[in-house]
Amino acid sequence: ADFYKGLFAGRFRATTQPVNMVKGESCRLYVRGLILGYKRARTNQTCHTSLIKLENVNDKSAADFYKGKKLCYVYKAKTKKKGTTYRTSWGKVTRVHGTSGVVRAKFKNNLPPSSMGGKIRCMLYPSTI
Repeated sequence: ADFYKGLFAGRFRATTQPVNMVKGESCRLYVRGLILGYKRARTNQTCHTSLIKLENVNDKSAADFYKGKKLCYVYKAKTKKKGTTYRTSWGKVTRVHGTSGVVRAKFKNNLPPSSMGGKIRCMLYPSTI
């Protein structure tokens, strides 16, 4: 679990104090995460399953909450489509991977290798509570 703390060290701004919300100000409705890579063994790689490390999720019981939640990988493309250069790839959390809070995910289209180490958004829906 201590190994993963270093992954988030320089990537995200730490918020330790509660933030006072101003009327009309946007708030984040997703949990940030990192794409670790594909599920793999020593010799074989399973490209249709990705491993995701979510921020502040450090054990198996905390990761169980995210089963079935939608994931969104946002990336930038060169050409404009539908008025924007940003595109998304959607998937969902399928199960927990190990005991350190990593989850497995499947996407509509497999994540590209260039996404490894990149940021991902875990939406807090569909809700089960």
